[in-house]
Formats: sequence, C-alpha cells, structure tokens
Amino acid sequence: MELFKHKNNLFVKSRRLLLVYMLVCFLSGAGAAFAESGFPVSASAESVERPETAKAAVMTEVLTVSSSGGQKTACLLDGKTSTKLSLPAETILDITVTQDQVISGLYLIWDRPPGQWALSWGGEDEEIWGNQGYLHEYVSFKEGINSLRIRLMESSALLCEIYAFGPGLLPEWVQIWQPPHKRADLLLLPTHADDEHLFFGGTMPYYVGELGLKVQVAYLTNHWGEPYRPHELLNGLWIVGIEHYPIIGPYTDYPSRSLDHARSLYDAEEMVDYQIGLLRRFRPLVVIGHDIGGEYGHGVHMLNTDTLRLALEASGDPEAAAESAGLYGLWDVPKTYLHLYPENQLQMDWDRPLSRFGGATAFEMAQKGFACHFSQQKWYSVRKTGVHDCRSFGLYRSHRGPDLNGGDFMEGLAPYPVARFPYEDLKLPRFDLKRYGSAGIGNYFSLGSLREEAARRFASV
Repeated sequence: MELFKHKNNLFVKSRRLLLVYMLVCFLSGAGAAFAESGFPVSASAESVERPETAKAAVMTEVLTVSSSGGQKTACLLDGKTSTKLSLPAETILDITVTQDQVISGLYLIWDRPPGQWALSWGGEDEEIWGNQGYLHEYVSFKEGINSLRIRLMESSALLCEIYAFGPGLLPEWVQIWQPPHKRADLLLLPTHADDEHLFFGGTMPYYVGELGLKVQVAYLTNHWGEPYRPHELLNGLWIVGIEHYPIIGPYTDYPSRSLDHARSLYDAEEMVDYQIGLLRRFRPLVVIGHDIGGEYGHGVHMLNTDTLRLALEASGDPEAAAESAGLYGLWDVPKTYLHLYPENQLQMDWDRPLSRFGGATAFEMAQKGFACHFSQQKWYSVRKTGVHDCRSFGLYRSHRGPDLNGGDFMEGLAPYPVARFPYEDLKLPRFDLKRYGSAGIGNYFSLGSLREEAARRFASV
C-alpha cells in the first residue's frame, strides 16, 4: 500500500512538473514575441532568448504564383522592387506552396496604392483589402493554408513583390502598418522623403520609439515619378519605430531655389487649406516644421513653412477652409517648433542611448533611417553642423509660454492617452503542438497574429 502511495505521488509530481515546463515554454515564447512586438512585457520575459526554430521561414523557394492573364510572374519572387508586374482589373493571382508547407502570412509590395483587392482561400468568402492605400501590406492567417487567391477589383495595379511566410516570428523588415493616428502628440511636416531624418533627426526614434508617443508624419510632396523613393520612405520610417502609416502629400516634387519660384509652381492658397486640414485632422499638441530659409535654400522647403505659418493662424478660424472645419472641427496648435528658428532656441540631445533600439542613440537611428534612402546618399547625410544640424530648433509659436527647461518638444504638455494592450483580453489563435513544438508555441503568436489582432481590437484614439 505504501509503495502504491509512493508511486502515485511520483506520478502526480511528474504531471505537475510537465505542466510547469509547458507553461514556462509558452510564457517564454510569448514574452519574447511581445517584446519584439513593442508591447510591454516583464523584465524576466525580455531576458529569455528566442529559439532559432521559431523564426518564420521565407517561402520563396516553394512558392508558385500564376496569373489569369498568362503573364510571367517570376519578377514577383525576385526580391526586387524595381521589377514589377502590370495587372489589369479583375486579374486573378493564384498562390500555392507545396503540400507539406503552410502559409501563415502574406506580404505584398505594390508600386502604387492598388485600390481594393479581394483575398480568398479554402473556399471561404472573399476578404476585401487595399482600403488603406498601403504600398507595403501584410496579411496574417490564423490557420495555416497552402493555397490562396488574389483578385484585383475595379482598378489595375502594379505589383512588385510577393513574400509568403511560414509560422513563427517574422523578420523585422516585414512592415505591419496601422492606419494614421486619429490624434497626434507630434505632427512632423517634412517636404520630401528623407527630410524627416535629415532635418528632424532623432525626433522619431526618441519620441515614438523610446517614449511611445503618437508621432504622425505628413509629407508635403510625393515621389510617384521616382517609384523607388516611396519604398525608401516606408523602409526608413519603419526602421526608426514608426508604425502608423504616413500621409503622402498631393503635390509633385519639383526642384526650386527660391520662395518666389516655388510659389509659381504650386497653388499656395490651396496648400494653406491642405495644411489647415492636417492640423484639424490630427489635432497635434506639437507641430515641427522646416527652417524658414529652407535649410540649404530649397524653395519648396520655404513654401512648406510659409504656408504652415498661415495655416497655424487660420486653423482655429471657422471661416477658413470650411470643408476641413466641417470634417474635423477647429484646432489651434499649442506649440510649434521650426528647424533652425533663431528665437527661443533649443538644442535637442540625440546622443542618449535608447533602450528600444538596443542602446543606439537617436542620432544613430536617424542615420539608419536615412540609410534606407539609397537614391539620396550621394548628396546628403544626417549631420550636427551648419544648416543641416538636426538638433537645432526654435519655439516659433506657443500658447503655453516659453520653454523653461528646454530640450523637450513636449515640455509643459500631457500626451494623449494611449490604449493599453490588455494581454488577458486577447484571444490567441489555436496552436498545433506537433507542427510548432512546445518551444515555439509562444513565438507563433508573434507579429503575424498578435499585432494584427491588437490593431483590430484596440484601435488608436
């Protein structure tokens, strides 16, 4: 009888140890996934090393893409955004992998915003995508599949790349964009793609990456005539911590060496209304704009700031830009800083190590962001000197009085509240122990599932 009790106790203890082991495996993986996703996680979970086997496989070698129009689709799998496939409206792309593989995520790189497109798999009804106008668009699947179908709808499109991923932790270069903020703590107004790094320096990596504030980027011009530059733009933003999609302006990029010349290229009154609309839509606590002199004398930089100054005075006027007033209401920006502004000066410290980026400084991250702009490396660089000094700003306009301490765009302001991510409220997708293994369970619930589910359920306010 005693021997039976002893064996029974051993059996109970063994079961408990097994359960504890499985729970530790799950939590260590989930904690690592949360740390990678940017969600808050305990220090003990952050220190757990993710197993190599949990990383998602890029499935190019086992992927087959066929087009209903008979086009050759090899360019969609060559890893180059410079090669692209023209797809007429109603074109169908069938995507399959070999039977022993499953697709957990699909990443599409478009040349231009594609309009609406439909996605279906496994006999399910079509899901409509493309509503946000993303060039880089990621779709996650809670259940692994091995074939799916894309159907363009009413618009033709140019598609550059298709990537498919197996289960696991996605590579950092996969961009899972969220919609633009509804409210912004800081609104950055660069003129061109790359200005956000060159002249605003460490603003993005510090305020959104390190502090987690709501930073919205809104460009004045677009680069649709240089199709490589929108990809550089998105890649540069993603690497410095921006996850909410930028506003890409309606104005074609033209070279200009004076304010008067720039005014001859654009409708300045329309541009003022456009900027009023941005101020009212995002209701920023802080606006950051270009040097009045256009840094190195670029006329469109000058025009951007010239129209911004007018927009700042008019955004609280119900008689100005009636359409945006009806859509968003009125707004008077509390604080505005301009690059190199000579009054109420402040020097930003972009040399502090940032834990969000493994100890890299905000200045170093600005350099990494600009490094994504391959086409601009010949002419420019992120600097701390002269008219390119990305640390030097001045308080141009304030309803909160002068800055007393300096060195912080948010001095005297309380950020908008952030919708916290409640782990216990999130229903995780089912896992297959045979397929993923106990060590990889938590990592399966990574960017491809957690962030997508969080974005749907806990939209920014």
